Amino acid sequence: MLDRRNDVDRIALIEALNVMDPALGTALDPITELAAFTFGVPIALVSIFDADHQHLISRVGLALTRNERHASICAHALGSSQVLQIEDLRQDPRFAGNALVAGPEQLRFHAGTPLITKGGVALGTLCIMGREPRRLSAEEQVQLQTLARVVVAQMELKMSLGRRDQVSGLPNRQQFQADLTSLSRRGEGRRFTAVLLDVFDLQSANDAGQALGMKPVETLLRQAALRVQDVLRDVTQVYHVGVTRFAFLLADHSHHQTEGLLDRLRVRMRRPLMAGSIPMSPQFHAGVCDFRAVSEETADLVRKCLVAMHHALQTDACLCWYSQERDDALRRRYRLASDAGRGLAQHQFSLVYQPRFDLIDGQPVSAEALLRWTHPMLGPISPGEFIPVLERTALMPALSRWVIDHALAQAAHWQKTVPGFSLSINLSPRDFDDQCVWSVLSERLHAYGLAPGLIEIEITEGQWLNHHPAALPQLREMAAAGVRIAIDDFGSGYSNFGYLSELPISHIKIDQTLVTGLARSRTARLKVEAIIKLARQLGYRTVAEGVENDAELSLLRLWGCDEAQGYQLARPMHPDAVLHLVNACRAGPLPDAG
Repeated sequence: MLDRRNDVDRIALIEALNVMDPALGTALDPITELAAFTFGVPIALVSIFDADHQHLISRVGLALTRNERHASICAHALGSSQVLQIEDLRQDPRFAGNALVAGPEQLRFHAGTPLITKGGVALGTLCIMGREPRRLSAEEQVQLQTLARVVVAQMELKMSLGRRDQVSGLPNRQQFQADLTSLSRRGEGRRFTAVLLDVFDLQSANDAGQALGMKPVETLLRQAALRVQDVLRDVTQVYHVGVTRFAFLLADHSHHQTEGLLDRLRVRMRRPLMAGSIPMSPQFHAGVCDFRAVSEETADLVRKCLVAMHHALQTDACLCWYSQERDDALRRRYRLASDAGRGLAQHQFSLVYQPRFDLIDGQPVSAEALLRWTHPMLGPISPGEFIPVLERTALMPALSRWVIDHALAQAAHWQKTVPGFSLSINLSPRDFDDQCVWSVLSERLHAYGLAPGLIEIEITEGQWLNHHPAALPQLREMAAAGVRIAIDDFGSGYSNFGYLSELPISHIKIDQTLVTGLARSRTARLKVEAIIKLARQLGYRTVAEGVENDAELSLLRLWGCDEAQGYQLARPMHPDAVLHLVNACRAGPLPDAG
């Protein structure tokens, strides 16, 4: 009967140890040839079995390289504790109709023994076959088992190569994963704690490598490895799993004990290390995760530790425990990135428009196009959630082109009824990467017969322009053609008037974090008043975002703010509602949106 009891362990070990590497077959060929010669048989095979197939990784006398597991004669030796012999295959009803018996090969004799690793997993078999009925003597059976042990030893030797980091000499990531697989088999569900540790900023290590060469950097990493080993020598095995990263497992440690151990390790690791003649300060960021020694949890352990460690890196914390909530948020962001392309093709995205008002005459003068996404499974997704995700993907320029096309089509429709009413469109830094966003915008303006002066492009403030050299020339071309350029969310981050002189901007939009609650905050009042006055002196128009009450409107008018936008004036709305609002307010006061 085919042994499938340890299929999960076998397949995990095959994947972890890469036992089907062609180089392994080359190393085993002399042993296979020796088996054929020793027993005087025409065929000898070393096979590895996964759930469905027999893989002949070394063979003599047979052209077959793969076979269906259910059709394999050798597979029957997997579950045997000794040599499995079939003296005459034709006389055994299990094999009489087998292609190797009834077909051209005309096999009659088979003897096979399992290849069992030190961990007790039967990876495959060593089999010999002949065309005459035969039975091995007890001595010959021992010889076959001895050869099988040599095969396993050669496998394990080959597997061990490449399992240690060449710099530190510690077991590497492949060995860590293999040991996790082994632990899941013999750990009996016990609880452990895994730690993933980053000890150097990778960019600093790269910079040092460029300046000093790799030898001083490797010396630096060896010193770091020795420090980790010194603290953990009597506690656990340390693995070098990345250029600057180490991992280890703790058994029977409470959270308090784990944090105490990591604190001692942090104190030791933070002492300066020498790279050449330059002292460098190691960092210490650890991701920590509890787990049970079962395959369902060990298979996902490294990823969970990465989630926790990157949280520590982002927050500059010494250690962070794995958080399911944070993991769920990361997975949700990944899902949004994965689903966005399909969402665009299936018309899940739409535009709404938020009007903007002149604070002198109270008229709506423009509307900002705002992107919305209704996911078929997740429901409405906030732009504050999906825009940052999509800005990191290659889809963002395509999505922006969709926005440009649909928003300009709407602007052209408005011009028939409310001529002069302008439109504002947000562009992402990613939109400037392909150096053709202005070409796209210009072509669509021409297609819809829109004057460039009716369009305003909003870009966020910040240093991103330094990393997107194609942006500034395109913004200047837009401005030269008459398109207005506005800095969005001014005051929320970079907020430097100095860099504005490089940009062809006409409007500054004051971020809603400064405007909302303006009447209650003296600090906010001082900031907003100063921004408005300086912007006016520099020749920029100012737009206040996020206006929510009359007190804020009164102060903004008092200080000479040019325009305002916010829920107090009008919420984002359907384009037909914008048209109705503009027509209703052309000669009236500021509306009360409630």
